[in-house]
Amino acid sequence: MSTKHSIYFPSIDILRGFAALSVVVYHVIEHFDWKTYPAEGPLVWFRIGWMGVDLFFVISGFVIGLSAFSEIAKHGTTGFQRPFMMRRFVRIVPLHYFTCLLFAALVLPQVLFEKFWPNLITHALFVHNLFPNFHGAINGPNWSLGTEMQFYVLIVLVAPWIRRTNFWAVLGTFLLVAWTWRYGCTLLLPTQAEHGVWKLFMMSTQLPGMLDEFVAGLLLAKLSRTERGALLMRSSPVWSMPLAAAAVWFALTLYWSFAKYWDFPFMVIFYRTVLATACVLVVFSACTLNADWWLRLTAPLRYLGTISYGIYLWHLPVLLTLKDLPWLEPQRALPVVLILTICLASVSWHFFEQPLMRRLVKNH
Repeated sequence: MSTKHSIYFPSIDILRGFAALSVVVYHVIEHFDWKTYPAEGPLVWFRIGWMGVDLFFVISGFVIGLSAFSEIAKHGTTGFQRPFMMRRFVRIVPLHYFTCLLFAALVLPQVLFEKFWPNLITHALFVHNLFPNFHGAINGPNWSLGTEMQFYVLIVLVAPWIRRTNFWAVLGTFLLVAWTWRYGCTLLLPTQAEHGVWKLFMMSTQLPGMLDEFVAGLLLAKLSRTERGALLMRSSPVWSMPLAAAAVWFALTLYWSFAKYWDFPFMVIFYRTVLATACVLVVFSACTLNADWWLRLTAPLRYLGTISYGIYLWHLPVLLTLKDLPWLEPQRALPVVLILTICLASVSWHFFEQPLMRRLVKNH
């Protein structure tokens, strides 16, 4: 594992797959109003499966950090932007456009006749998450793609600074921005107002409010490119998994202690930092799992991570289509949603995403 060029941690794909499936199951529970779904035990995680998006953001900070630092090492601080953004656009844009088109045409055709051009422009430019009327208007989960793409633009601007700046200075800067943003949201958007909780969610999850999650991954990427950090990840420390498990337990216990999350300003301001800490410890633990037997055993789970972007974007069209069947109970809907979503994600990966990525990257 080199600290000078690109670094790959295969077990991260397991976390990607888990995060995507968490969101899928959560949406089945919510959209089908699954009141009998377990309220305790390990399966209760999926009742808060929206946290899969937070895990995605931490993973994204890590992977994007590795990518940006690698491109800087190869092309310098002034030449890395183009190859970095090209790879990001090729990975994100085509499937986003394709699923938006199919969603508008087959699932929500009224979009073609109501506010068509504003919807088209905002989604095409990845700024739909900035406007209440277009946030989640086409294929709801892709609100996070706006935040994600805006993060890529930020990385183009600040990656060289992150790479050379002291660890604690980077952490302090990002935390201060995130906490200040979310504090402002709690002051300006009271939950008692009409659509208050939704507006608070929408504004607090804009890029500034998620920087603590992104920076958790970025700093792990920064650590992994040092000799000491690379050695730590290769050594598979026995304490990493118990520590990660304890952090996850603490984060989830804290959440359930204040389950009316949006009614507690201190939770809105600080909780995602706690969650980001737990997630980054899980990511660190996954980075240490590289034994051949482990990789062979987890190959199917890592494949779900490979197609996780497709799982994330395909699941809501599948779910909403099945929801039109009034007789379909959530217990029966869940396996069908999972199977159809995974099949669509697999097909789109092998016959659309991967071939297009190879062609476009090769040509550039």
